[in-house]
Amino acid sequence: MSLAQANKNLKYDKRMTENKISAGELSKEEWQKHLEQLPDLSHNVETFTMDGKNTKDEDSH
Repeated sequence: MSLAQANKNLKYDKRMTENKISAGELSKEEWQKHLEQLPDLSHNVETFTMDGKNTKDEDSH
């Protein structure tokens, strides 16, 4: 894979968006549209406390 293709694949990578917006390679509107199109996966979230214990009832899995 070429560097150009790898960069294209990372267009919406969260770690790179601020740099891409600053460089004019990505507009804030384009980034916002991308975020709005992402699926809601909040039902897959598993919460835990800082001591590592699951906050849900262990029998619920």
